[in-house]
Amino acid sequence: MVTPWETAMQDLTAVVAVGILISGLDDLFVDLCYYGSELYRAVFRGRYPSVTEEQLSAEPEQAIAVMIPAWQEHAVIAQMLRNTIRTVDYENFDIFVGTYPNDEATMLAVAAVAELEPRVHRIVCPHEGPTNKADCLNWIIEGIRHYDKTTGKGIKIIMLHDSEDMVHPLSFKLMNHLIPRVPMVQIPVVPFESDYGDFTAGTYLDEFAESHLKDMVVRERLSGMVPSAGVGTGFSRDAIEELAVVHKGQIFNVCTFTEDYDLAFRLKAIGKRSILLQHFVERTQVVRTGWPFHRERLKRVRELVGTREYFPSKFKDAVRQKARWTLGIVFHGWQQRGWEGNLALRYMVWRDRKTLATNSVNMLGYLLLAEAAADAIMGRHSTAGLFPLHIAAGSWVWSVVYADSLLLTNRCLQRLATLRRITSWPQALLSIPRIIWGNVVNFFAVAKATRLFLCAKFSGQKLVWAKTAHAFPTEAQLLGYKRKLGDLLLDSRMVTLAHLNEALNAQKERRRLLGDILVDLGYVSEADVVATLAKQLKAEAWTIDPDKLDPEAMDHISEEACREHLMIVVDVQAHPLVVAAADVLDARMRKWLDANLGCPYRLVLSGRRSIVDAIDRLKRGRGPIASVIQLPLARQAGIDQLQ
Repeated sequence: MVTPWETAMQDLTAVVAVGILISGLDDLFVDLCYYGSELYRAVFRGRYPSVTEEQLSAEPEQAIAVMIPAWQEHAVIAQMLRNTIRTVDYENFDIFVGTYPNDEATMLAVAAVAELEPRVHRIVCPHEGPTNKADCLNWIIEGIRHYDKTTGKGIKIIMLHDSEDMVHPLSFKLMNHLIPRVPMVQIPVVPFESDYGDFTAGTYLDEFAESHLKDMVVRERLSGMVPSAGVGTGFSRDAIEELAVVHKGQIFNVCTFTEDYDLAFRLKAIGKRSILLQHFVERTQVVRTGWPFHRERLKRVRELVGTREYFPSKFKDAVRQKARWTLGIVFHGWQQRGWEGNLALRYMVWRDRKTLATNSVNMLGYLLLAEAAADAIMGRHSTAGLFPLHIAAGSWVWSVVYADSLLLTNRCLQRLATLRRITSWPQALLSIPRIIWGNVVNFFAVAKATRLFLCAKFSGQKLVWAKTAHAFPTEAQLLGYKRKLGDLLLDSRMVTLAHLNEALNAQKERRRLLGDILVDLGYVSEADVVATLAKQLKAEAWTIDPDKLDPEAMDHISEEACREHLMIVVDVQAHPLVVAAADVLDARMRKWLDANLGCPYRLVLSGRRSIVDAIDRLKRGRGPIASVIQLPLARQAGIDQLQ
């Protein structure tokens, strides 16, 4: 006899099974659209030529303004600004950071960088924070207009970034290539890989990979628009000014928590196109094969041009961030935008908003599985056929559950395939069990967003900027975008793999810099090494002419300091003073110069041998001088990692 409890469970199972089927078929449709369009593009690939790095570099640079809203970001903003200026392969850009008068720590951190970097500008909002990002961004645009008017620079492109972003070196060149032909360009966001056991942060990697490598591609091709991710987004200045006219100066919607998402709809409403740009660049790397051969070989790898950043690793932080996204995309979007646009656009909006139902259905499914497992453990058998889920074998519900299982298998394969394009096999395989944890996080985020929205609606209380805890990448992660010297020399065909292997083996024995060893072996000149490193570090390469050395150079920096930090003044008449250094990133050297030089200076990159020879020449006759400078082991190891 079937009990009332089992009847209720059967009915609930049927509802959950149908809900999962509808969502699964929706996802399957997107998969089919993606692979169908990719097949079409593969057949007619001649119609879709890919731009090369050389072509990007040959194009004239338009002026770019980068907007960064900052509220309580003093811990990361300075690092982000310095790293962006140092690594981005572009010259004609300025960074505008929006700060608040009651956030003195962030203002001081930005001011410290702006003092040394003229391309960094601090914009102070006229009222205390936190307001919301949209309000901050609107004031940054006012600052950009004022700067453009006073300098006459003629800014043509405006970009969005956050204070924890690691900007890809080629991203500005891609924006320069496409804008203003395309009014809005979004490049993929790629979260940093987390530890294997960190499932919360790992869910961001899984979701962004599938969204930005597949789902958003379909969205663009069907509806003609993609929403901005808030980072790595570029806009035409003309399109932004058109929005200002239409919305009376309120370019970004201050009545939503996802102003970036909303802006794409505003652009679509005035007939402006937005695209997601997936651009891969090929890189030469030296890889070591595993056991039993342990050989090194050259490998061409494909690197996605995307914005890298950290996402929350704690459950509570992830729920808070995703609740903010749900508030803006689902509730504010539904409330303010309704169901505008053509059928394709409405379909994509429905996919955004279906999370309200699907996350609840998924959680109910997990609870039903848990209840069925408890039944099996306790020896209670229901009317199930092959498994105790209150489903009669051969019934229509059983058929739906079977179809759900096939769709889940497809979902796992899609995650695996998209993750494998940008990450390692272990991370790709872990994306499968992380599906469950991601659904749990999303369920609690939707529940929190629903509660906040209803409380604000009925109480009239205004919601404020819910800040997410940010962290900036470590030096090891930053080096992922700073290619090794050996790889760069191989790419430029200055050395062969055999030459590089010989130098690497010698480096293990001598504990010296790779560039010095290659010069010693006669495979490259020191000038070649300096020129390659200067391009990588975005520094000026300087050739020291021994016949033009000024004896007054030692009046500015003592011989001991020159030898300790491997630096020397090479132009005493210039203002600021020109100081050549073997390592322009050396923090100890910069600290010494700031404390002891007593005048403004400009660092340029020169070879170690050239600097030592210049010191020897200037100090010849003052006693025995060591002709080879050995760096402290710790510092040399750090430079080895970079080079």
